[in-house]
Amino acid sequence: MKNKLRGPCPYGTANWLSKFTFWWVFPLFRYGFRHPLTQDHLYDVLPEDQSDLLGDRMEKSWNAHVKKCEDKGKKPSLYWAVIAEFKWEWGVNGIFLVISEGIRIAQPYLIGRIISYFQPGSTLSQTEVYIYATVVAVSHILQLIVNPKYFFTCHHIALKMKVAVASLIYRKILKMSSWSKHSTTSGKIINHLSTDLEKFSYTIESFHFCWLGPLEIVAILYLLYQQIGLVSLLTLAVTVVLLPLQVMLGWIYGKLRMKIGAAGDKRIHLMNQIIAGMRVIKMYCWEKPFSEIVFNIRGWEVSEIWKANIAKSINMGLFQSASVVISMALFGTAWYTGVPLSAQRIYSTLGWVFCLRLTIFLFMMYLVEDNKQLASSLKRIQSFLTVEDMKVFSESEGTTKSMEKEGVSVSIRDMTASWLGIHPQDNEGVADKLLDQEMSEAFSLKNINLEVKKGELLAVVGPVGSGKTSLLLSLLKELPPETGQVCVQGMLGYMAQTPWVMSGTFQANVTFGENVEQERYRQVLHACALYKDLELMRLGDQTLVGERGLLLSGGQKARLTLARTVYREADVYLLDDPLGAVDTEVGSHLFQRCICELLRGSTRILVTHQLQYLRSADRIVLLTEGKVVSVGTYDELVRQGTEFSSILTRHEKDIEDKNGRQEKSVNVQGEKSTKAVGDCEFGETGDVGWNVYKDYYLSGRPWLYLPLTIFLLLITYAVYGYGDWHLAKWAELSGSLNLRTQNRSYPIDKISLLHPTLLSNFTTEGSLITPQGDELMQQYLVAMSVFVVGISLFSLVYFRMSVIISKRLHNNMFRVVMGAKTHFSDSNPMGQILNKFARDLGLIDSVIPTLTNTVIEIIVRLVMQIGITCVINPYLLLPLTPLVIVIYLVRWFSLPTTRNIKRLEAMTQSPIFSHISDTLVGLQSIRALGMSQKFLRDFDRFQDRHTSAFFLFLSANRWFSLRSLFFLDIYFILVILLSLVLRDMIGLSGGLFGMALNYLLTMADPFESMMRRSADLNTQMTSVERIISYTKLEQEAPKVSDSPPPSSWPQNGEIKLVNVGLQYSSDTDQVLHNITCLINSREKIGIVGRTGAGKSSLLAALLRLAEPTGEIYIDDVNVLKIGLHELRNKISVIPQDPILFSGTLRKNLDPFEEYTDDQLWIALEQVQLKVKVQSEREGLYMEVSDSGQNLSVGQRQLVCLARAILRQNNILVLDEATANVDHNTDRLIQETIRSRFKNCTVLTVAHRIHTIMDSSRVMVLNQGKLVEFDTPYQLLQIEDGFFRNLVQQTGKAQAKVLQTLAESFHKERS
Repeated sequence: MKNKLRGPCPYGTANWLSKFTFWWVFPLFRYGFRHPLTQDHLYDVLPEDQSDLLGDRMEKSWNAHVKKCEDKGKKPSLYWAVIAEFKWEWGVNGIFLVISEGIRIAQPYLIGRIISYFQPGSTLSQTEVYIYATVVAVSHILQLIVNPKYFFTCHHIALKMKVAVASLIYRKILKMSSWSKHSTTSGKIINHLSTDLEKFSYTIESFHFCWLGPLEIVAILYLLYQQIGLVSLLTLAVTVVLLPLQVMLGWIYGKLRMKIGAAGDKRIHLMNQIIAGMRVIKMYCWEKPFSEIVFNIRGWEVSEIWKANIAKSINMGLFQSASVVISMALFGTAWYTGVPLSAQRIYSTLGWVFCLRLTIFLFMMYLVEDNKQLASSLKRIQSFLTVEDMKVFSESEGTTKSMEKEGVSVSIRDMTASWLGIHPQDNEGVADKLLDQEMSEAFSLKNINLEVKKGELLAVVGPVGSGKTSLLLSLLKELPPETGQVCVQGMLGYMAQTPWVMSGTFQANVTFGENVEQERYRQVLHACALYKDLELMRLGDQTLVGERGLLLSGGQKARLTLARTVYREADVYLLDDPLGAVDTEVGSHLFQRCICELLRGSTRILVTHQLQYLRSADRIVLLTEGKVVSVGTYDELVRQGTEFSSILTRHEKDIEDKNGRQEKSVNVQGEKSTKAVGDCEFGETGDVGWNVYKDYYLSGRPWLYLPLTIFLLLITYAVYGYGDWHLAKWAELSGSLNLRTQNRSYPIDKISLLHPTLLSNFTTEGSLITPQGDELMQQYLVAMSVFVVGISLFSLVYFRMSVIISKRLHNNMFRVVMGAKTHFSDSNPMGQILNKFARDLGLIDSVIPTLTNTVIEIIVRLVMQIGITCVINPYLLLPLTPLVIVIYLVRWFSLPTTRNIKRLEAMTQSPIFSHISDTLVGLQSIRALGMSQKFLRDFDRFQDRHTSAFFLFLSANRWFSLRSLFFLDIYFILVILLSLVLRDMIGLSGGLFGMALNYLLTMADPFESMMRRSADLNTQMTSVERIISYTKLEQEAPKVSDSPPPSSWPQNGEIKLVNVGLQYSSDTDQVLHNITCLINSREKIGIVGRTGAGKSSLLAALLRLAEPTGEIYIDDVNVLKIGLHELRNKISVIPQDPILFSGTLRKNLDPFEEYTDDQLWIALEQVQLKVKVQSEREGLYMEVSDSGQNLSVGQRQLVCLARAILRQNNILVLDEATANVDHNTDRLIQETIRSRFKNCTVLTVAHRIHTIMDSSRVMVLNQGKLVEFDTPYQLLQIEDGFFRNLVQQTGKAQAKVLQTLAESFHKERS
């Protein structure tokens, strides 16, 4: 059976009957009832639903629409482009709706004729009534077939529209310019896909009511006039009052949804940054300021949701009470004016009023409300689709031939380029905030002239912000020239400065969609020094690396990125500081084996800060402030005495020794955890238990709102039933007064005035104003008035409760995620966590409250109606019991499958979000390597997987609702037949039988809606289940303790470690083993060791980012027994990755606003950023873009140093803080640390060995153990010592210099 479920979707080959009855889905239900469904059981996507085809179709349509609008001078509209593209699909589908609505309008007349059979003096024969009953039965069955077909096709078309627009969004991502990338965020795009596109689902089904609704109104008004005369005009009057009110409320709701969307964008964007920077937030104890920002944004979002819910609850109240208000107006006026009405006329009228209620006050309300939301959402998407594309330039044929002839690979002539120059002048978005002095100066190139020969190795050097990366981006056409010409001959390979690893296996990251050529693959792995890493991985090159290389160290990510670049053979390789994150030995290996040997024959442009490799370069380019200062060989530049010479002099003793940036999580985790990160989101497979519902309602002040909503609903429907009973009695009384009517006690002139057609039937139908009739009608009117007020209050109170629930669930989840152990954010893909805050929370905000409100209301109404029906005819209990049992069994059989498919639908959406996040981070690399089409195919594949699951979910829902509705129709037909057969036996009156039949007639739609929505609710509650699961994550230790250390602690900064061990989680290996040492007050400790030695893990243990074993004392205080904030606040940290958050520079330096502006300026001055910041218009309040992208890596690291200076702690921790900065910045950081932190204890994970040669002592770690700990001089005396071997690997000359440095510092201390 498992294999049968895979392969092509049966819908494509099913016959028409199977499609109409959804019989083709049954094998899935049969299997799903006995077994949990997984993604392996999903059918292939239907050919018509394939993402690539729909994307091509929508892209062509959108481009044509834009061109057409430009020609006519109009603004393009994505809304109308989508509607027009799919017009035939949804247009033809309207035929089924016309049939369904036609049957709905005909049924009240047929029911009226059957009711007349039960009236005294009826002239209808038994044969005629059975013919009417048969026609009613057939019409119900026909409606049962066409109605689900219409709604299913609507949702299928909506699915196609979602897929098409999503594909359009992704194609735009691949084409947008680098500048445009700064003006958008992954959070906003994910919100487009998770929230905005969902609006299609509920909009398409109401489209046809824009023309069908008015026609129905005219038809029903005519039929009402035939039944009750001029009184029917009151229907129009009430509609004219209520409908504009509904339209206005729908418009208000749509406007508020736009504000909700904007707040959601902002919140998800911030959450994206928080999840990415969780370690930094914990290190700096910034949970509180970030929580306040998120809670403020969420508070704004929730306040808009509440306003929208007020509009929605009033609208729902109008819908629920519209038919009641119309009935009160019609029957009250008829009673007051004495118009005679029989049971037949009353219940035919009620049937048509119910049709009006659905058409006008439900579907036309949704037509306005949902279309407004959809238009707003598509407008937001359109604003993204219209951002600037990457410009395409073609080299002239003459230039290309000239370059070939001269053997030139790269030619740049009089080129000037800047980010400022390419920016379209608009007045909004982050892009505007990036238009500052720094962007125009630091990231601009001026009058560049350069030629690079084929096969040449060209090194590019220069200080931070000199334009090195911009030069490479101009060759990639990411930074188009304002003037001049840039020509590149042949294919390009590009490695970005920040290593970029995508989710997937190690091998997939290297081959990057190319076929695996074993020889080339082996050469690349050897050249990039990856074999040793693969040997440590249990699954070798099939190991999943996690999202963005989560399970790899910095050095491994850099080497893997380099391997991907060189695996694809190219003519020109652009390498942006590939040696910046590896140790000296590995760096030397990469340079010699990879750059010089493997890539020999190709043109290589190498941006580097590693000056020791410059002698091996064919030529060197020196950039300063965007200008080429010097070009030549190493010796030529030294002889010229240019700035290059001063750089060399300044760094003559700046000997390189990079010791591999240590990973933030475990280097290679166990097979189990490695698989967990790479696999799809974990989904529970059991039933959504009552505990989920209980937890949901207990989140929203249940002691107040829950009893109030239940009380309002029960009272409301009790008085509704009470009022209907009195209307039935009034109808009976009207029919019993024929004799007095015949005796002319009724004013004939009034009849002729109000309803001339009634005179012909006046002797058989009559009504009089009697005291008994007055009392019945008055009780009916009072009861229905109470119902109108009660149902409106119920919706209002219920939505208020749902807003509180939504707010509290978010806040609880956010607090728990912020307080979760660091391993949680390290080991879970960002897309998966974001999915909870975007899609799942969006469902809890808007979908689940509406579903629960509707289901609860319909259940209470159905119970009331069935109860009264059985009181009228007790024999109806006989078929009712088996009906309930059968429907329960159908639901019991189908629910496991529908619920599991819904879970699969949610799970298959997470990879789409992760893929978009990956694409945005590595966009330049993807385009440079020519992999845009490969990534588009991957996106289409992820979309197809999700589409397959969503299509099955739609089909399963309809399978269930059609069958449950079929059994209800059988019950309806049995009621009519039993009533006809037992008429004389039980003495059924026309009034009560009409009431029962009216209830049953109007029961079908609510019942079908309730069954479908309850199943839908059960599956949507998995969102609540997932969010509640996130409120139960394992938490860090308390932030504060009962006995905190004194505020002046630690005064000395003495650190003592006793048998310290560390394990990140129970399913990973131990990374530290029994480390015992004493670090004296104010000592400067260097920490060295190879990749995976445990350097960063030691700092993680000190900061308790993972709970260590053993004991750690700072100034004799056991830090394992105090609060985390009490510890972390006292340790200044400059982390491995300089992470900044979007917002102002001031907020990045001082989120708590603890320091004055003067203190901030002093800190910036000490890190030499004051002049740069002062040149900005906003000064300290200059905008920092997403992840600090408008600052260079070096400048970001200097901001982190300024943070440390501000905190003025006695302990400073540097985790390879200078790994990606040039020598000037490194020197500045080292000098600042020596002067500013002279009286502090400093722990430095070594980046360059010369920087720790003046350390008091050096800790040498190997495989998580402390193997050496002494002064550099003493460690160098140990024969075959670990530290001595590290120094000797730098080469004889460099080792001698380091030895001399160690001796001189030793003598100084002596």
